[in-house]
Amino acid sequence: MKNIKAYVNIKTDYDLINLRIKLLEEKELQIIKEKSSLEEFKTKLYDILNQIEEKLKDLKGIERELFYEVIVKGTNITRAVDKVSITYDVDPSTIWKYYYPKIKDDIKMIEKEAKSSEILV
Repeated sequence: MKNIKAYVNIKTDYDLINLRIKLLEEKELQIIKEKSSLEEFKTKLYDILNQIEEKLKDLKGIERELFYEVIVKGTNITRAVDKVSITYDVDPSTIWKYYYPKIKDDIKMIEKEAKSSEILV
């Protein structure tokens, strides 16, 4: 009888090992997919960072400060306008009228790209 139990135990171990190998192969595929999506996300974030840096290099004065406050620091646009107006001793309405329209499209584009590249990590 011991030979029969040994056979059953060996067979069970063999089946369990095969199941574990299959699970590991599936897990390996999932890890490869996750790594691929993280690499893609990393590339998108890198592109966004480059766009922000290039825009900061191109802008000067009030426009640069306003862009920096909104995009880099994440300040609400109204608060950023108030802060920049105090820094440059300029009326907020002047910033809204002359400076904000010049960077408005850039801000919206970067925010749109950032939202489209968000994933659950």
